[in-house]
Amino acid sequence: MVGVSKPKNAKYVPVKQSNTMTYVLGGIAVLVVIVVVIGGVLLVSKNSDKPSDQVASKLNAATPTFVLGKDDAPTKVTFFEDPYCPACASLENQYGAKITAAIEAGKVQARYFMVNFLDRNSPSGDYSDRAVGAMLAISRSSLPDDQKQKALMGAHTVMYAQQPEEGKGDKTNAEMATMFAGGAKSLGVDLPADVTAAITEGKYTADGKSSASENFSLMTSIGSQGTPTVVHDGKIVDLKGDDLANLLK
Repeated sequence: MVGVSKPKNAKYVPVKQSNTMTYVLGGIAVLVVIVVVIGGVLLVSKNSDKPSDQVASKLNAATPTFVLGKDDAPTKVTFFEDPYCPACASLENQYGAKITAAIEAGKVQARYFMVNFLDRNSPSGDYSDRAVGAMLAISRSSLPDDQKQKALMGAHTVMYAQQPEEGKGDKTNAEMATMFAGGAKSLGVDLPADVTAAITEGKYTADGKSSASENFSLMTSIGSQGTPTVVHDGKIVDLKGDDLANLLK
């Protein structure tokens, strides 16, 4: 968002755009944003009481964009994120190292469902779709499992470390390929040429868009209206407290 300061780890709540009007008077726009955000917060609070077993069942039946960690990890945590979301970058900045350490220690498995509601804010109009497609390119690669895990982990980290400024910044497919290759390389993995080519050519952009749209529907169905959303044992984690930090110990 432009001109609005967000508290640390505040969720980014999507606001539907009008099909008939692109801009409204400044004062009215501020009031509308305030009303929509308040409504979103109330909706999150109301719907977060969904039965945890139903939420867990939905998440277990869904296919994440990618998974980090072992299947036998005692703690399973689900993340809903948008590649273009500043609040998601804030979450990664605060907890990324702890999440990585917990995954590498075999304590946590992280399942990532990437969404794309912020596409509309990027100059290209499809930054999130392309970034999700790039993650799919790595996830579907022929890399050995251990190297694939490191490549995904490095790509996820660099995706937020080099996140373009919302509403102003963007990246071409070629720049995105370089960014993700660099993230993988930082953890000792060279992305295969066919993977970097797939990202550069946008081979999985359509798949990324489809997957991210389905993930957004899944996110709203479990009672969340914004990103980042973190779920454990079918319950949405309160990111304003120490709940996530405690899960990663």
